[in-house]
Amino acid sequence: MKRQGGGAIVNVSSAVALMTLPNNAPYASIKRALAVMSLTAREELKQSNIAVSVAYPYITLTNFERNTIRAVPVPESEIEPHGPYPPDTAEYTAEKIVEGMERGEAEIFTHDWLKQRVYGNPDEMTELT
Repeated sequence: MKRQGGGAIVNVSSAVALMTLPNNAPYASIKRALAVMSLTAREELKQSNIAVSVAYPYITLTNFERNTIRAVPVPESEIEPHGPYPPDTAEYTAEKIVEGMERGEAEIFTHDWLKQRVYGNPDEMTELT
């Protein structure tokens, strides 16, 4: 990317990186580390005209759980995603990520309520630079 004069990188973290959920510490901590690494890389690569963003999608409807190899099979009823809000389609999530990249956002939130968890009232937010 440096040789071509710039580019864009988006790393996909997770909304879980912004929450404290029981039994999710290993996954959440890795996704939080990815977010911090991405924001650091953004600063390091800024002068090379490489924009790095990190996306925080919510539950996204995919076959991820169905394709996970497990020692003990999980009943189909427990595979379906659940949470306080309905899950997003993969198309919705992809659209939000592309929109955020086009706007040059450092952090891409697929929902305003996720952004509010981190920064509070969006009307009072300021860009972290």
